[in-house]
Amino acid sequence: MTAPVVKGVVSEICGRDLLEGTSCTIKLKTKNNDRPYEIRWVHLSSDALIHRKNEKIKKSTPGLTMEEDGSLTFQNVSLKNTGKYKYTFYASDGTETSGEEEIKVYEKAPNPTLTMTINCKDKNATLFCDFGNRTDLTVSWYKEDNIIQNKNNPELLLTSAHIQENKTYSCSVSNPASNEQSNSVTVSFLKTCRQELLEGASCTIQLPTRNKEKPSEIRWIHLSSGDFIQWKNGMIRTSTTDLTMEEDGSLIFESVSLKNTGKYRYFVFNAEGTQIDAGEKEINIYAKAPKPTLTFQVVTMLSCDVGKRTDLTVSWYVDGKIIQNEKNPVLLLTSVQVQQNKPYTCTASNPVSSRESDGMTLPHETAITEF
Repeated sequence: MTAPVVKGVVSEICGRDLLEGTSCTIKLKTKNNDRPYEIRWVHLSSDALIHRKNEKIKKSTPGLTMEEDGSLTFQNVSLKNTGKYKYTFYASDGTETSGEEEIKVYEKAPNPTLTMTINCKDKNATLFCDFGNRTDLTVSWYKEDNIIQNKNNPELLLTSAHIQENKTYSCSVSNPASNEQSNSVTVSFLKTCRQELLEGASCTIQLPTRNKEKPSEIRWIHLSSGDFIQWKNGMIRTSTTDLTMEEDGSLIFESVSLKNTGKYRYFVFNAEGTQIDAGEKEINIYAKAPKPTLTFQVVTMLSCDVGKRTDLTVSWYVDGKIIQNEKNPVLLLTSVQVQQNKPYTCTASNPVSSRESDGMTLPHETAITEF
């Protein structure tokens, strides 16, 4: 198969590392301006050949062309074009010159997906950078915009000592020709305590950081019980097993109980023993609301039994619509509120939980005489 010499084609010069689909040219390295009489390029991996002699080109591989000066041009390189290309050319006096050029072609890096598994018990987190089954990629890990690890490991293990709260983590995958960044995630072991908590919840009261001076002592005291926990010069002393402290001085509850209700006062001291900060935080712990039992005391009086609980608000409903919302467990029906064949229910609730009774309908003989 023969073809005329390509003239006037403008193409970028091939680098060593190329992205799949790139069009570029490997320049023929001639030592002078003499036009070679014969030129041959051979792909050593596949024996693909392009050969020019007497201004005629013979080629065996689609996508390969030869420039007027003998340079080798690729139209849309593919992975199979990777390898060494040996060139041989002859001057008009028969002098032979040869050499090799090499290119490596890479697929475009995919967009990686970052997932996270947190082990609260052991206080560590594993981040996984998913990019399929590609083996040509290097994984880099970032905290904010700063690289923290650069190796071919799709997993990153973070302990609590490594993690900075409210900092984002991401990964990137790259080869010499392309790079793609993942989504970002924020890693946190801390679930900040709300003021109202359900018994058994785990959470953290974060220590405010109004003063930038580094503390050497932090102390928390539960004002209701006198229980305390103290960190001083890297050592922790406590009067109770209910309290632990984070490295940043935050107060941790592994499983709050009713006795943890109350105000917690904190004190912060510098290396000289001078108090540099103080304040209070308050939490209220509630038991889970029980399922109330609905009964008729008399025909027009309903009772919502919640046991001896005093922290609950009782709400009354008919057919799903609220008709009374207060702490009164007894509902005395007025004539307006009597609706036969409609279900009545009550709910018992506190700030952190709520339970609803089974529904009951009024007896058919229910009637109220107004005077």
